[in-house]
Amino acid sequence: MATLNVSPSRPGKRFDRVDSFVDFESRTGDTTRDTEFEPSQDGRRGHRVTVNVQAKRRRLHPSELEDAFGDWVPLREDENGLGLGEQEADGDGSTGEKRKRYVGSDDPMRVWRPLAGFFLDELLRREGLGGKSDAFCACCSAALGAGEMPVRCEDCGDFIQCSRCVVLRHETMPLHKVERWNGRYWARSSLASLGCVYQLGHGGFRCPHPASKEREMVILHFPNLYTIKYRYCGCDLSDHANNLQQLLRNGWYPATTVDPATCATLATLKVFRLMNVIGNLTIHDFIKTVERSTDAAGLHSVPDRYKSFGLISRQFAFLQRLMRSGRGHDERGVEGTVQGECGVLCWACPHDGINLPEGWREVGPEFRFLFILIVAMDANYRLRNRLRPNEKDDPPLGSGWGYMVEEKEYREHLRGYVGEEDVSTCVAFQALLQKDTRVTTGLRCSGVGGVVCARHEVVRPQGLGDLQKGERYANMDYILLSSLLGLTAMYLAISYDIACQWRIKFPQRMKEMPERLRLDLAKLTVLFALPVWHAAAHERNCQVQNSLSYTVGVGRTDGEGIERVWSRVNGLAWATREKGRGGRADAIEDEVDYLNFEKNVNLGSTLPRKLVVAIDERDRQVAGFQQVDETLEEETRKEWQDVIDCWQRDRTSKNPYASAEGSKEYSASAIRVQLAQEELEEASAGEARLHATSMSAFLVAGLQLETDQLRIRRELKGRPLLVGDQSERVAQLRRAFFIKLARFRKVQSVYMPVAGEQLSDDEETRDSELPPPLAEDTRIYLPSELPARRRDGCSEKLREREARLRRGVLADSVAKLRRSLLAKRHLVDWREGAIGQRGTTRAATLVQRVEERIEWIGKAYKRSRDALVALVGLGDCEWRELRAEDLRVEEELEDDTGARRRLGLVGSQTRERRISKAAGKRSKEKEKKKKGPKMSWIWTSGGGPGENEEELRDAVRVEWSKAKARKDRWIEEVELLREEMRRVLRFLAWRAGWWEERAVSQREVRDDLRAGLEGYAARQAALARQIARRFKSAWDTSASEAVRAAVQEDREMEEIVEAQ
Repeated sequence: MATLNVSPSRPGKRFDRVDSFVDFESRTGDTTRDTEFEPSQDGRRGHRVTVNVQAKRRRLHPSELEDAFGDWVPLREDENGLGLGEQEADGDGSTGEKRKRYVGSDDPMRVWRPLAGFFLDELLRREGLGGKSDAFCACCSAALGAGEMPVRCEDCGDFIQCSRCVVLRHETMPLHKVERWNGRYWARSSLASLGCVYQLGHGGFRCPHPASKEREMVILHFPNLYTIKYRYCGCDLSDHANNLQQLLRNGWYPATTVDPATCATLATLKVFRLMNVIGNLTIHDFIKTVERSTDAAGLHSVPDRYKSFGLISRQFAFLQRLMRSGRGHDERGVEGTVQGECGVLCWACPHDGINLPEGWREVGPEFRFLFILIVAMDANYRLRNRLRPNEKDDPPLGSGWGYMVEEKEYREHLRGYVGEEDVSTCVAFQALLQKDTRVTTGLRCSGVGGVVCARHEVVRPQGLGDLQKGERYANMDYILLSSLLGLTAMYLAISYDIACQWRIKFPQRMKEMPERLRLDLAKLTVLFALPVWHAAAHERNCQVQNSLSYTVGVGRTDGEGIERVWSRVNGLAWATREKGRGGRADAIEDEVDYLNFEKNVNLGSTLPRKLVVAIDERDRQVAGFQQVDETLEEETRKEWQDVIDCWQRDRTSKNPYASAEGSKEYSASAIRVQLAQEELEEASAGEARLHATSMSAFLVAGLQLETDQLRIRRELKGRPLLVGDQSERVAQLRRAFFIKLARFRKVQSVYMPVAGEQLSDDEETRDSELPPPLAEDTRIYLPSELPARRRDGCSEKLREREARLRRGVLADSVAKLRRSLLAKRHLVDWREGAIGQRGTTRAATLVQRVEERIEWIGKAYKRSRDALVALVGLGDCEWRELRAEDLRVEEELEDDTGARRRLGLVGSQTRERRISKAAGKRSKEKEKKKKGPKMSWIWTSGGGPGENEEELRDAVRVEWSKAKARKDRWIEEVELLREEMRRVLRFLAWRAGWWEERAVSQREVRDDLRAGLEGYAARQAALARQIARRFKSAWDTSASEAVRAAVQEDREMEEIVEAQ
């Protein structure tokens, strides 16, 4: 007898592939049963018997879970939403007046300029004895003169002493900078030259049994180098500490373990680490600064401590990571550290057993998106590393313990790599990227692959790995799976700029991975998507199919967080390019470690700011969708919702977010396919390529840059709630544009040498006092953009292919215009029947959004048509000029009642009954005119709007589907942000308890070390609780108060910028 456990309301699911759909719809009355198959006596037949029918466990609401923060709502909303009145939004406070101006704060340089002479005199006064002919020691009042010259200490204060008092005062402070008066000026001196000998083991105080030998050492104490004299301790009061222990307990870190001659103070190491991870200050520049501070003119011999300090700082940073991860408190010791244990976790991401409430797996399906893990992965080709001759074998410190994968197992995995197909079949710029990474001669690695949490931009433990030759699947698969080691989530979303290709055989490739890295796809649902900005470089169908905007459960995650991480880490590129294998890995580890901590502590301000924006946008999107949704009949609404549900379960079915198109013969995508086929035939015929990037890929990349420029202009024209958020988005778009442009220029120099000449001419004629042009104003210089005299220098084939691509863009633009105008027509008709000021305002807002889209599509059309005219001439350009009167649909489409009746097939019947009689009268008056306005030419290609009822219906369906997706994603975003804020507080509470447990260390250690372990653990626990209290206090307010604070902060920043 065979038994099969099934669920009647859920179809059987295969787990040998990755499902792209997350079922967040609740199911009532779901049951399980056991089905028994009993054969007949003759064995020829069988019948099914159902037994053990049981109702499934009741699904819980998140508020029903055992959670201290379950009922707490951060940034609670008022009845009126954000509660910002019109006056408050436009002004400052209730009066609408700007704050009072003060010259001292608004223009401090204006106040200081007249006082420049005063400040200069005071600085010069310090260079003398203060105008006194006789001087006395400030400590013993002894007269100072020819026999005893005055001495002063820059660190103690501006008073003079005798040399005996200086030595006595500095027995416990040997790292002070002193100067001695030589009768004319203050000359450089040192405490060692005055006879000061520092006693180790006693903090500088006298030792009853000091070591007999007096030693000399160079101490690096920022900002100077000091050569001091010292003695070790030989008595019992220092607990018989050896020489290294005496140095370390004094706060001096030795460069070597045997007879050290150089030390750096712990304070200096902490300062350098912050300068390094925040400002990317290199060891070379830091040491040069110290040397110049010690002796700016180079008159004296300054010890060279570059190599010594490099070793010290590297060791110290590693030890700091071990301390913060609690390795000193673990009875397993340092060598017992497991992979990824020293990495800083994201406080806001879901971690089972840490910041998820008990029973989180039992919540209803409609709430499971709250516990989804969203990661972003990408490659960085700036962090390349060169091979050096005669290089010593210097492995990383703690390989695999932090953010870089364990290199031994990683290399072993790559040895079995055979080869794979090119991943750039869909992306124009990916082809350029791959080309740049294939030249790996002389490189140990061509870049770094990484995985971060997409929402908070924290690098995952073991989420980084070197790339030997481009962005190969073998590398990226291993890095991703290493970063997910120990994952216990039910849903995982992966954002990757080549996800459309990479995902296809991911389950099959995973089977070739080490067993410990494999994901259990039977328990985990994996979603793949393209990051928002990178998706623009993909084919249109690919964009819609893999867009994060249409992925259920991810909110408004853009997937571009890893690019922002790279922008920070890229500062290491030059410093690590020539480093050895271990030094480079440790430098990256330390940079990422600080970056993760910084991202976490900034969650206190970033999460509420995001929530303010999300609440405002959610309310707008919900209102906008309701206005569109009310125009539909229930039957139509259900039909379109079924299309969405079907597509979410099976991405090969009809896409609800894409319009049904007729002939695609002249579309941009079809022309790109034709060009690719032609180039393949040319290669088969033996025609050599000029560059690894094909001519058509080069042209497509140029067209994509034009699209990016329009996108930046559109972003600048928008009116965001918070100006700072818009400025950040624009800066990111501009940065991404220039990165793409740099790659484009390299290929352009091969296909269009004349473009380089034009760029040189532009630079010569540009006013040198003006800043370089912004991204949106930069000339790309495809052949159509060149002056006529230089355009002829481009090959005829290049010009002909650009013309064909331009025609494809024009065809797509006209199709988009038709769809947008039809959608506008539907909304305008509904606006006429809207009731009340609120309904009218919402309808007008929807129409305005569609009009803005039409405007930008029109600009893209005009740009491509101008380019086509430049290439083929006006006489051979079959595409007509687009005028303002062409971008209308109401008059020519509503000159009879037939079109209005056909619109009723999409809209509600009650809406038609509310249309005013005055509108009907105006329609009749138009019919009486001898001739109505002429139909725009954009409707004559493929049938006018009155001839294609399905086109109107399809346009409205797409608008409704996209509006619903936007509404759903913003609702998810608000709920995700609030859950993330709860998770942060849970994480900090867990972390505090974790440290408190480690205050009672299991290690068998001395009493003095145990006291240090307890003190460090107590301080870390207190820090976690202090951060949690600060976060909760800031978040325990209303949304309206938070938005007022954010708007005020934006306004103050604007005023500061204006003042500068």
